[in-house]
Amino acid sequence: MKRSQSVPWIIILLLLILLIYREFGRGGGIPVDRERAKEHIITMKDARDYTHAFDKAKDELQAQLKDSSYLSTSFKLPVCELFNKDAIGAMLNKKGADGIRVYLGLNREREVVFVLVPVDAAGKDLRGKLFAQNNFWIPGVSTAYAQDLDTSGLGGEDAIERGHRCPHSCDFGSPLATLP
Repeated sequence: MKRSQSVPWIIILLLLILLIYREFGRGGGIPVDRERAKEHIITMKDARDYTHAFDKAKDELQAQLKDSSYLSTSFKLPVCELFNKDAIGAMLNKKGADGIRVYLGLNREREVVFVLVPVDAAGKDLRGKLFAQNNFWIPGVSTAYAQDLDTSGLGGEDAIERGHRCPHSCDFGSPLATLP
């Protein structure tokens, strides 16, 4: 009798150990093809040189404009934007995703933003929802969902934006950071 009562507890304990191992015993994170990654890797010195050269070029452009406030008011260029791993993971988990493309955009506040979309192995943007059902439930009506009123034809498709902009999320200790 005692033996049969301990079996479920042993099974639960084993499942718990497997869960802990799965979460903490990965030993390296996301699998990576090193050869494919190498084409995108640059030295931190080059990265620093690029970010500082961009900052200098932005200042030179600003000096050449008749309206010296134009860039800061009409094209609020970010130093950087931060996207969390969940946003990146949502794109990489999209069926067929093989990479991420970054577009430049201009939001309603006239801020230059980064718009990210997943791409397939052929380099085509993957369109559609990043998560399964994204409808709004209407309380009291069990089978009805609110409809997206977007008339662009793109309302059922997602992209990633709303990165955390510098200076609110800057690492000023980084060699890449330039003061905004």
